[in-house]
Amino acid sequence: MIRCILFFVTAAGTLFFSSSRFVDSWLVPKWGVLVAGMVVLGMVTVVHWLYPLDHCPVWLRSWMKIGLVALIGVEACYGLLQAFALGSNGAAFLTGTLNNTAGFAACLCVGFPLCLSLLVGRGWQRYVGSTVGVVVAVTVVFSASRAGILSLLVVLVMWGWKRLHFSLRIKWTVLVILSLFLFVLLYGLKKDSADGRLLIWHCSLEMMKERPLLGWGVGGFEAHYMDYQAAYFERHPDSHYAPLADTVQFPFSEYLNIGIAFGVVGLLIVVTCLVCLGRAYIRRPTMEKETGFLVWLAVVVFAAFSYPLMYPFVWLMLMYASMELLENVGTVRPLFLRVGAVCLFAVCCWAGSWAYHRMKAEVMWAEVVFAPTLEQIDWAVKKYQNIYPLLKTDRYFLYNYAVELNRCGLSDESLRVAIECRSHWADYDLELLLASLYEQQREDACAEAHYRKASFMCPNRFVPLYRLVQLLDRTGQVDEAVRLAQQIVKKPVKIPSLQVDWIKEEMNDYIVKRGE
Repeated sequence: MIRCILFFVTAAGTLFFSSSRFVDSWLVPKWGVLVAGMVVLGMVTVVHWLYPLDHCPVWLRSWMKIGLVALIGVEACYGLLQAFALGSNGAAFLTGTLNNTAGFAACLCVGFPLCLSLLVGRGWQRYVGSTVGVVVAVTVVFSASRAGILSLLVVLVMWGWKRLHFSLRIKWTVLVILSLFLFVLLYGLKKDSADGRLLIWHCSLEMMKERPLLGWGVGGFEAHYMDYQAAYFERHPDSHYAPLADTVQFPFSEYLNIGIAFGVVGLLIVVTCLVCLGRAYIRRPTMEKETGFLVWLAVVVFAAFSYPLMYPFVWLMLMYASMELLENVGTVRPLFLRVGAVCLFAVCCWAGSWAYHRMKAEVMWAEVVFAPTLEQIDWAVKKYQNIYPLLKTDRYFLYNYAVELNRCGLSDESLRVAIECRSHWADYDLELLLASLYEQQREDACAEAHYRKASFMCPNRFVPLYRLVQLLDRTGQVDEAVRLAQQIVKKPVKIPSLQVDWIKEEMNDYIVKRGE
């Protein structure tokens, strides 16, 4: 009983909790809730394995499922209210209590199978399941999340396959027609975005080719992807992908992300686990196991085109689904339970200690980011120095630290931190920072290389070329500077802005001045 209550409270926290005391007020607090909840739940499980006193009656598990459905319904309603009734700009702001539309849709999709499971319950449970299910489906459609729409439809098809009494020929015909229609519809819904993902997938596959067996390690994508994108545009300067290119932090496919981080070996392990879970359902199909299977299916489909595993609620629901699928697969000997209890206790102690220090460092970082004024810069730098040992592998922390050091006039130290950040992160803004720092050090060749790298990373941006013109002019390379200035003037504008208009005007004046 205690474990069911803890699980539900943790689920509510991973969905709704946010705090302005963190730099990332949306995701970091939710991850903190997940870790804290799992540590406490793990400790209770340790006691249960040694002294089995915590029994969970069937009726409580049923109520917990209803509670999870209620959480999903509240999240969907809040998202709709946020987008259409609170003065926002419609579906573009359908983010709910998450930080973007993809995370919002992922959390709704992973809870949708629970709504379907209530349709076979008693009268009022059917009403709750059908009502929340319809609200979730409508919300995901309004969100325009293509991965979410596809995930919901696949789950619905699998759920209804054995419940619709038609011949297999009719079912397969309808399925093929529906698949073709969906492909055309979902591709055309955001064609530019879809083409942009093709570029990301192409460069990601190039990364996998470099290290196919064991991959680049955790964080490998963030550390190297933008270098591959820059290399692609350096080889193909006239590519039709150039106007669509942007900074990329994720390959928009969990499978590609796993392949880049852990190679073919990692992918095989994941596939093996999925097969084992699927076999657990096929061998002993029950209503509870069907729900668990559909939860996993929703994530498996969503993960092909997005990043659902970035959100703690999705992980929690996958734990729930796994427990449903693996329940009653066999008995465990008391000796193994005792050994497992000791191991679980050690893991919980380590995870609790790590989470405490990490959250403390995150709060201190937020104080530095949000509080300092120009008079507090020295205080901010000292704070960064204290936090550094705990967050020295966090690319965002290192970038902010380097920026703060540069503001304080400590360009040598700023450059050192920025170079350290570069080992964890290939990023457009970081390239501009490095170029600026090298300029301050009068290392013009390095500064030029970083400006060019930034321009290749995002060919539609104007700032790298503009600063490069200034650098070339200062170092006496006037002909090259004029050529780049002409390129800037003729360059098509992706998103109009006052800054772009000003840069084009400046470059026009520069061409006229140097032409005299």
